[in-house]
Amino acid sequence: MYTRWSPELTRLLDSTSGTKSVHVGNLEYHVFAGDTQEALLSIADSIDDVIENGRTQKHSKKSTASLFSVGGQTFFGKHVRFHQKAFGLRFRYFLQPSRSFWTAVVANRLQEAGIGTPKVYAMGERRTLQLISDSYIITEALKDAQTADAVLRTQPNSYELLQNAGKLLRRLHDAGMTHGDIKLANFYVQGDSMGFWDLDSALIYQGKAPAKGVVRDLGRLLSSFVCCVDTMPETVPEFMNVHKIAQVLADSYGIDVQTFLPSYYSYWLKKIKLTHDFG
Repeated sequence: MYTRWSPELTRLLDSTSGTKSVHVGNLEYHVFAGDTQEALLSIADSIDDVIENGRTQKHSKKSTASLFSVGGQTFFGKHVRFHQKAFGLRFRYFLQPSRSFWTAVVANRLQEAGIGTPKVYAMGERRTLQLISDSYIITEALKDAQTADAVLRTQPNSYELLQNAGKLLRRLHDAGMTHGDIKLANFYVQGDSMGFWDLDSALIYQGKAPAKGVVRDLGRLLSSFVCCVDTMPETVPEFMNVHKIAQVLADSYGIDVQTFLPSYYSYWLKKIKLTHDFG
C-alpha cells in the first residue's frame, strides 16, 4: 500500500531537492523549488482565504477550486474539506497521503513520461491526531486551456477529439498508470496539445497498467463521449452508432474493441440516460 512515507513522496518533500516546508498551526505546507517558491510560501498563513476568495471554478460544501494571483502570477488552487466527509474516509488517510500529496506524486510521474498535466507548485494538509481535516494543492493555471467536452461541442460529428484522447490514454497506461476518473472533463485541450488533470483517483503500477484498469478507463471514456454527443443538437443520426464510436476509440488506442465494449453494455450503459437511441 502506498503510504505517507513511501519513497516517491518523501523524495518530493526532501529539502535537498529544493522543497521548502513550513508549519503554521496544524498546517503542514510544502512548496517546490522554482521562481514561484517565495511567493507561495508567503500565503501559508492565509491559504484558506486565498483559495476561497479567488475566482471560483468549482465550489461545494466539501471543496473549493479557484484561480488566484500572488506575486504577479495566476495559480489554480484546490481546498478539500475532509472534516465535511465521513469519518471512515478520513480514517483511510491515517496511513495514506492526502489527495493533494498523491496528486503531486502522480503529476511527477506524468511529467517523467512526457504526458501533459498542470505543474504542481505547492501542497499542504491539516491533521488533528493524525486524522486529516483539510487538503490543499496549488498548480499552474493553464492559459486558454479548455475541458475536452467543451471543445467537442464545437466539433459536432467529429471523431478527432476521441481519437486524440484514445492515443493519450494508451500512453498513460503504457507508463504504468490509470486515471480512475476518466471523462472528457478531465482531459484538457490547450492549443494543439492535450493532457490530464484531476489526478487524485489515479493509480500507479509497476509495469503497464493491468487489464481491469484499462477496461475501466476505456469504458468511462466511451461513456463520457456518448453522453456528450447525445446532448448535442447538431449530432446527426449516423453518428449515434455506439459500436462505431467504440471501434474508433479501440483503433486509436490500439486494442480489440471487444476487450471493453461488452463491459460498456453490461455496466456503463445502465448508469447513463440517453436522449437518443444508441441501440
